[in-house]
Amino acid sequence: MSAVRIGLAALFIAASVFSGRPADASTADLVAHLDQLSEAFPGGVGLWISDPNASKPLYTRNPDEQVITASLYKLGVLMETERRVEAGELHYNDIITIQPEDVSEDGSFEAVGTELTIDQALEAMITISDNGTAQALWHLLGGANIDATLAKVGIPDFHVAFDSSEDNVATPRAIAQFFTLLAKKQLVSLAASERMLARLERQEINDRLPAALPDGVVVAHKTGNLLGLAHDAGIIFTPSGPRIVVAMTWDAYDEDANAFIANVGALVYSAVLEPPANARYSVPRAAVVGDTDAKLRVTVTVTNAGEKAWAGSGVDSVGLIWELRDDDGSLVTSSPGATRMPALAPGRSTNVGLQIATPGIPGLYHVTIGLVDSAGRGLSALGAATASFDVKTHLPFLVNASVNIPIALHRGEASLLVVKYVALATSGIVDHNLILAWQAIDVRTSRTVIQGTTAIGVLKPGADGFFYAPFLAPNIRGSYKLTYELREGDVAVSETATTNVTINQPRTYPDDEGGRTPGPITITPQPTPRLRIPFPSPTGNVVPSLNLPSLPTPRGKPTPTPR
Repeated sequence: MSAVRIGLAALFIAASVFSGRPADASTADLVAHLDQLSEAFPGGVGLWISDPNASKPLYTRNPDEQVITASLYKLGVLMETERRVEAGELHYNDIITIQPEDVSEDGSFEAVGTELTIDQALEAMITISDNGTAQALWHLLGGANIDATLAKVGIPDFHVAFDSSEDNVATPRAIAQFFTLLAKKQLVSLAASERMLARLERQEINDRLPAALPDGVVVAHKTGNLLGLAHDAGIIFTPSGPRIVVAMTWDAYDEDANAFIANVGALVYSAVLEPPANARYSVPRAAVVGDTDAKLRVTVTVTNAGEKAWAGSGVDSVGLIWELRDDDGSLVTSSPGATRMPALAPGRSTNVGLQIATPGIPGLYHVTIGLVDSAGRGLSALGAATASFDVKTHLPFLVNASVNIPIALHRGEASLLVVKYVALATSGIVDHNLILAWQAIDVRTSRTVIQGTTAIGVLKPGADGFFYAPFLAPNIRGSYKLTYELREGDVAVSETATTNVTINQPRTYPDDEGGRTPGPITITPQPTPRLRIPFPSPTGNVVPSLNLPSLPTPRGKPTPTPR
């Protein structure tokens, strides 16, 4: 092996280190690596790398070089055969016979005189690149007819020989156009495109584009070989979406060419590229509440998070779409079309109003929004961001109500509940028995601690006024967020409201703590009072006498004589 080939092999080995999952890369990284590989390759190179949904390729090198196609011409034979099958001019079970002029010295696996169905011939021509079946079909179809069909679908630079004196030639751009139409399922028809893709995915010659990819990666491709020529072209289905890869080489050893093409495939697969457009979103954090079977208007903020400006119209414009799914992840409904975005420079934002069509069954649903390109193709598969929010639907409400609940409650005791109400037109012509459904939520954990209902009264159609009812505070203490709504049975008939309440200890026992039962009352006996005999009242009309008896003189000193 020459020094050039040794150095090239070392470069290929370094470039093909693969961890089993895609490595992050930018478009600039991909371009730099492909340039490095191409410049180190000792022969000629024609490359085309693109996203089938983008207007510009990711990378090209000699895209308009006319190159002998080798077995890539069989792509034209495949397309023309499918066109005739689609038109009813041929059928898969039609029989063709291998003739002497169909058999080549190399690459023909069917003997002269072998009979095959059209379907069998196509399978051998594509999956094992059999030359005999390809030549038999080419003779049947005619090179000029194949050329005309290629030109009609917009691939004029793909020429299939009219006779054996000509070469089959094509440019990398032309082969890429073939696979771009196929990836979009626009080649001949949707059904024909799907049949061609499935057949190309069954390719058994996988020593080039798929060689350095992880097991299980799907590649729909076709190889080509002649002396000094080695090609592979197709669609690699990467984690970031499908990629068109055309690699045509000339004037190089097959070993070097195969290694080069394998590393091109690995680089393309591993590159997680910037999508054509990207966005950041500001969406509602709480569930958006609305009626069933209605148009729910939701406003979201969209910021251009990409590197390119969005145009207001044309190929560089983008739109916003939505889809609504249930809790099982099943698609319920989606936007009928894209809401077109205004022209927006990178980093700039705009508010967008969406009309979400709600389903007829009440419940919690999940809405996802994302970008589409000017043709309506979703960009999330290419790495563009999406955003989600919840929608909670209910049957149309029957009443507008304002509920007044005291903010200070007492455990296990009733407080006055006042409900001011106005019946809506949706209340119909029958009465409705209303209850207040409530739940107490711990403000620290946001968990429901207890819930219950309270009877409110009978709502009469067209009525308005007040309901008065006792609200029995739950048997808990502390501060809670109380959410409540009016219901008829299990169906909410008013909007949900929230208030903060404090539930205190009962007022019946001021010293009650934590539900402790008050102790027994102790009565201390008091001493019996002495019987008091009342002094008798004086006899009526009797005046006491002033003649009192003389008292004896006390012993001791005589009473002093007044002076």
